[in-house]
Amino acid sequence: MDHLKDRLCAILAQAPEIEETLAVCAGQKLPQHYLAGGAVTQIVWNSLTGRPMLGRIKDFDIIYFADEAMEQEALWHSKISQRVRHSIPLDIKNQFHVHCWYHEKFGHVISPYDSAEAGIASWLPAFAVGVRDGGAGLEVYAPFGLEDLFAMHVRPNKTVMSRENYQAMVNSFQRRWPEITVEPW
Repeated sequence: MDHLKDRLCAILAQAPEIEETLAVCAGQKLPQHYLAGGAVTQIVWNSLTGRPMLGRIKDFDIIYFADEAMEQEALWHSKISQRVRHSIPLDIKNQFHVHCWYHEKFGHVISPYDSAEAGIASWLPAFAVGVRDGGAGLEVYAPFGLEDLFAMHVRPNKTVMSRENYQAMVNSFQRRWPEITVEPW
């Protein structure tokens, strides 16, 4: 995975908005945080297919984990958003509270996560990638490795996702990146 990690870091280094966002999150001491999920995957896929680096990126997903009131999430969002200079919206979510709203959004109940990493591990393998400022470079968390990401291969993670949600996501990805390969549910 080291060569893929190096490749990931090299691609992300081409997007100064990533570096700035990670520096602000670290500077604000956002607990157990990662820039993760869609933005990371989509930047890599854009790079692999020769598309503009930030094309089709609707926001940067920032996750963190802290045993704190739900209202604190909005305060973190305000604090961090005010400090970044780029115009990409930030979607900041405390993984401590995901189980509280997951049923309403996705239709089934999940157990509480015990870390930011547990949240990432519940995502599709090609999207289960989080990065943060490690001081001397990017720290990468990828519980399924980076092979699916770089192969543009989407496969299900049946841990918390339903067949319907998977199919809806896959349809959206295929419209935007017809080059991907998809495993059926």
